[in-house]
Amino acid sequence: MTPQNLTWDEAIYPRSAVNRKTVEAYVEALSIGAQFPAVKVQQVVNYTPGGDLLAIVLIIIDGVHRWFAFTEAGRSHIPVIHYQDRVLDYEAVKTELLLESAQNNTTHGDRLTIADKKRIARDIATSDPDHTYTDTALAEKLGVSRQAVNTWITDIRARQKTSRAGTIIRLHRLGWTQEKISDQVGLTQNRVSQIINNAIYGNIDNLLEQGRDMAYIASHYQMDMALAWALRLTSLHDRDKFKALDWGLRTWDQWQFNDCDDRFGSDWPGRIPAQLVAHTLYYFTRPGDRVLDPMAGGGVVPDVCLLFERKCRAFDQNPHKDRPEIEPHHWDPDTGDWPLTDKPDLIFFDPPYYTKLDKTYKAAAAPKAPSVSSLPREDYIRFFARFFTLAHEHTRPGTTLAFLNADWRNFESTPAAQETPDQAVTLFDYHDLLSQTGWQTTHRIECPLSTQRLTSTQVQRMQTKRILGTIGRTLLIARRM
Repeated sequence: MTPQNLTWDEAIYPRSAVNRKTVEAYVEALSIGAQFPAVKVQQVVNYTPGGDLLAIVLIIIDGVHRWFAFTEAGRSHIPVIHYQDRVLDYEAVKTELLLESAQNNTTHGDRLTIADKKRIARDIATSDPDHTYTDTALAEKLGVSRQAVNTWITDIRARQKTSRAGTIIRLHRLGWTQEKISDQVGLTQNRVSQIINNAIYGNIDNLLEQGRDMAYIASHYQMDMALAWALRLTSLHDRDKFKALDWGLRTWDQWQFNDCDDRFGSDWPGRIPAQLVAHTLYYFTRPGDRVLDPMAGGGVVPDVCLLFERKCRAFDQNPHKDRPEIEPHHWDPDTGDWPLTDKPDLIFFDPPYYTKLDKTYKAAAAPKAPSVSSLPREDYIRFFARFFTLAHEHTRPGTTLAFLNADWRNFESTPAAQETPDQAVTLFDYHDLLSQTGWQTTHRIECPLSTQRLTSTQVQRMQTKRILGTIGRTLLIARRM
């Protein structure tokens, strides 16, 4: 088998990245005659990334580092073994193949890290609302305890088990009308009203006193974790909520949070920390204020609004199926379409950072509704100019716009001294657009990205090539004039 006949499918690759040191070590070993175990492969059809759904594709299940090494060493033959002898339907067995790949990588080669195992468990749990894979089954495949898996995915399972009553309470607390809730959940307005008026969750404190944790309480009441916390902390002062959640309240304009809080928001590309949203609400809104999230993604903003007792309307062109509060909407500012009548007090806008994660967003977008990240630079900038104008037309003076974004430069392959500004989109561009469309910037808050996303090998290569990376991310606060 030639290496060129094999396909590396990142969707079933259990690691966050290929280890270049391992590949280079394997290449060197090949040069002195070392023998390697066969690469495990599987024949599939209906392979959507390949385009031709009828074509038989040979994808790698185990041995990606070996495959890279054989390819880079210029070898014309690579030994393979088949996972199953028959051709499989890729879409039907994708999760099975991911778990098989993960299990192989717990016993040899570069072992999977705990972070890799957690990510796999959460990805599978998110795509498995029927709980086909139990905690025990996942634990066996990943080589960890059932308790570890349970800890990793409790919030996801709780959200999937949310009862219709829990959904109604969530939407009601976010400010939805009973008529709108009725349409969403398929019940009469009278029944919706009964559920809202008869909802009793007074035993939460008693359960806590009995030693029960919040995961148990969420499961007990068949609600997601964010709603459970919101009910527990109802009527507390915002500062007390920060304390109860073990979030430090930042006093200065540097908000650095390395990790996302799994209790709030679903796993989603470009997910932001709930703490960042909470700080924005604390400083620029009050309980009862209305918040608009135009590109809600995994729902961090509505979850935090629920927690801090703000009303929220959230939209996304590809709403998560477990997120009833996120309404489908494709933003096309040229049409002038604005999907809500109530005027928000705050717009929290966290759009794609130019072409960053473009492949991920493009895969989820509908052909007739492309992601903003797919637009050429001029169209990308024009989109924001039109959106800021549209937002200005549909808000009142004094409305706050919290705009989260980052400089986007082609730093990944270009030495710093050779970068060309015409290929970049920076905070200066966004600031100018806000000023030109009737918004006055009042605060610039630094919210840097974590450096943990880069491997030591990547850092060394950047240093060698004099490439200047960017971990900067900025929250611009602007007021409508």
